[in-house]
Parts: sequence; structure tokens; C-alpha cells
Amino acid sequence: MSALSRQTVLVEWQSFPGGHADPQFQAQLTGLLDKAGVTKNTELFFICRSGGRSRLAAEAMTAAGFSRCFNVADGFEGPLDAERHRGQVGGWKSGGLPWVQG
Repeated sequence: MSALSRQTVLVEWQSFPGGHADPQFQAQLTGLLDKAGVTKNTELFFICRSGGRSRLAAEAMTAAGFSRCFNVADGFEGPLDAERHRGQVGGWKSGGLPWVQG
């Protein structure tokens, strides 16, 4: 459990390399959520490195009937800065939000 009293569920929307969305994503995540007792009205938050993949995953789960899916805008590290580095100009990390490197 996190500080928000929420359980983290880790399911890849797309794998690297290749970049193709996993066709079993919706079914796999829905199964895990069902086992955890999550209803289709529960808030679900999606996050990835820069916010693009998590947006697509949130849209997929909305299409699967989950009505309260949210994407963390700019993801964890945000967009590239002028030197093409992430984590400085946007995202969870640069916003000073809590995180722990494991």
C-alpha cells in the first residue's frame, strides 16, 4: 500500500523493444482489478515515464468500462529539456512529489 492507501498494480501497456501495445492489456488488468475487488467506478491512475503510454492505457481501460481513469500528465520524468534530458521541466519528479528509488 502507498501513502494514499492504494494498491499499486503493475501491468505493461507496451513492451520495449517493439513498441506495440499488448493486445491482452485490458483483459490482464481487468482480471487483476477484479481479484482486488476494484469496481468499474473506482478511480484508476496511470503513470509512465512521460505520460504518453499511460494516457493510451487509461483510454483503453475507459473503453473497457472503467469510468474513472486518470492519466498523470507528463508522467514521472516529463518531456525532454533543451539538452534532451528528462526529469527537469515537467512530470512527477520535477514537481517535487514524493518518490523513492528502489
